[in-house]
Amino acid sequence: MQKDIMYNTEMDETLKIIDKGLKKTTSPKQIIVVGAGMAGLISASLLKAAGHEVKIFEANNRVGGRIETVRMEDTGLYLDVGAMRIPYSHTLTMAYIRKFGLQVSPFINRNETDIIYVNGRKTTLKQYEKDPSILKYPVEMNEVGKTSEELLLLAVQPIINFIKKNPEKNWDVVVKDFGRYSTGQFLKYHPYQYNTYFSPVTIEMIGVLLDLEGFLERSFVETLRFLYIMQEESGFCEIIGGNDRLPKSFLPQLEEDIIYNQKLMKLHQHDNGVTAFYRNEETFEYSSITGDLVIVTIPFSTMRFVEVDPFDSISHEKWKAIRELHYMPATKIGIQFKSRFWEEQGQLGGRIITDLPIRYAYYPSYGIGGKGPAMMLGSYTWSYDALLWDGLSKGDRIYYTLQNLATILGGQVYDEFLSGISKSWTLDPYALGGFALFQAGQESELQPAIVKPEGRIFFAGDHTTLYHGWIQGAIESGVRVAVDVNELNV
Repeated sequence: MQKDIMYNTEMDETLKIIDKGLKKTTSPKQIIVVGAGMAGLISASLLKAAGHEVKIFEANNRVGGRIETVRMEDTGLYLDVGAMRIPYSHTLTMAYIRKFGLQVSPFINRNETDIIYVNGRKTTLKQYEKDPSILKYPVEMNEVGKTSEELLLLAVQPIINFIKKNPEKNWDVVVKDFGRYSTGQFLKYHPYQYNTYFSPVTIEMIGVLLDLEGFLERSFVETLRFLYIMQEESGFCEIIGGNDRLPKSFLPQLEEDIIYNQKLMKLHQHDNGVTAFYRNEETFEYSSITGDLVIVTIPFSTMRFVEVDPFDSISHEKWKAIRELHYMPATKIGIQFKSRFWEEQGQLGGRIITDLPIRYAYYPSYGIGGKGPAMMLGSYTWSYDALLWDGLSKGDRIYYTLQNLATILGGQVYDEFLSGISKSWTLDPYALGGFALFQAGQESELQPAIVKPEGRIFFAGDHTTLYHGWIQGAIESGVRVAVDVNELNV
C-alpha cells in the first residue's frame, strides 16, 4: 500500500474510491448532509452514486465553504479569498482535479526577488539571504550571519528528517514527544545545538519573516506539519479560473439535492433516525427534515450554536472538542490595479514580507506578462494580525492596505489603484474562523473524540483530520465518512 507522506492513511484505497466510487449499497439510506463545502459535497457525491438518497443543506447561497473565489464584474479578474494554493503532493486533491478535467498552473509561493520590508528597511529575499544582518535584528553573536529560515531549520530539520525516514511510525513518536509544546515554547526551551537556545530576538525574527507569529501559541506539531508541506519540492498550484471551480464541478450530479440558505439550528436524535431543524436565511422561516442519519461538515466553531436534543446523545468528550478546538482568524484584502506595474520591476509572482499591518502580500501567479488590470492579494493575515483588520470598516481596510503597499512599492500604487475587496473568515457567520489549529497538547487529547461518530450523527471536514486548513483534509474526511456510512446497517 502507498502511504500518505504525512500520516498513516492508506492512500491507494482512498484514491481507488475517488476513481471508481463505493460499492453499491444493498440497504439504501436517507442521508442528511449539513454543509456544501468539499467534505459535504464529496460524501454526498459518493453516497448518492452508491444508491443512497442524499439531501444537502447549505446556509450560504453557494457551494464550496472556505473555497471561495471573488470575481470582479468590471474586469473579470478573480481572487481566491479562501483556499488559494494546492500542494502538488496532496494526491487526493489532485485526483479530484484530474477527475473533473480541471487545468492548473503553478502558484508561485516565493521568489528570490520577493521584497522584505522589516524594521523600516527594504531589501529582497536574495539580498537578505546573502547578508542577514541587513535587517538590523539585534541577535546574539552565535546567531549572526544566519537567516531566520536557517536558524529555524537548525531546530526542526533533525525532527523533519526523522519523520521522513518512516512517516507511518515516526509522526506518532513526534506527537508523543513534542505535542505538549507550543511553537513558542519549543523555540524558547528546546536547545537547537550544543545546549544553545534561541534568543528572544531570534524567535521574533523567525515569527515575522516566516509568517509564524500566529503559530507561536499553537501546537508545535501543527507548525511542523506546515513546514513539512512548505518544504515539498513539488511546490504548489492553483486551478485556472479560480479554485471554486473544484466544488462547482460537483453541481451536475448534486444540484438538485442542494437546498441553499438553510442554516442548521437543531438536531434531534431518536431511535429511528435524526431530525434536523433549519432556518431559512432569507425568510427566517423554520423547517425540518428527518433522515436515517446526518453527516455534519460545518466547522465546530459554528456547531457550538447548534442545539442538540437530547444533549447527552453527543458524548462529553465530543462536546469538549467542539468547545475547545481553536480556530485561527484569517483575513484577506485584494487590490485591483490598472496594470502589473510590479512586473516592470522584475517581480513575477511571489510575495512581500513585512512587519507592517498587511504582513504578507502575494502577486498574482496567473496571467504573468499580460496587459491590462491585475488583482493582487494586498494583505494576508492570521491570528491577532487578522483581528486588527477585522475591527476596521471595509473602506479603511482598503485605505490602510494601499498605504502599506505605498510605503513598500512607492506612490505608484495610488495611481494604479482601481478597487478593493476584503474577506474576514472570522466575521463570516458560516465559518467563524479561518481554519482549525490545535493548541499545545490538544491533538492527543481531542482528536480521538473529534473524528468519532455520535450515534446517528457523523462528522467530516478538514477539522476532523490532521490536514487543518487544506482542501486535502476536507476530501480525506468526506471519503472516510462516506465509507463508514455506506457500510452501516441501520
